[in-house]
Amino acid sequence: MLLDRENGRLFDAVVATSGLAPLIAPEVIRRACVRAGVHASLPTSADLTRALPAIRQALAIYMNSEEVHQHMRAIEKLALHKH
Repeated sequence: MLLDRENGRLFDAVVATSGLAPLIAPEVIRRACVRAGVHASLPTSADLTRALPAIRQALAIYMNSEEVHQHMRAIEKLALHKH
């Protein structure tokens, strides 16, 4: 992944928190960010906040609604704590 160290941490945290298989998670999250008009490295919490609906939609393809809710709560917390 071509991410700078500081900004990449947030992206990596989202990938790790997504609940998706490690093989597909980075690409699924990157594509969700692109659909939301956000640079995939998620340099700010505001960018992550803008990408949340697209990330939720992407997760729903791979897991049931309860799992989506659980993982999205964790991802939303990342956005709150990265200001």
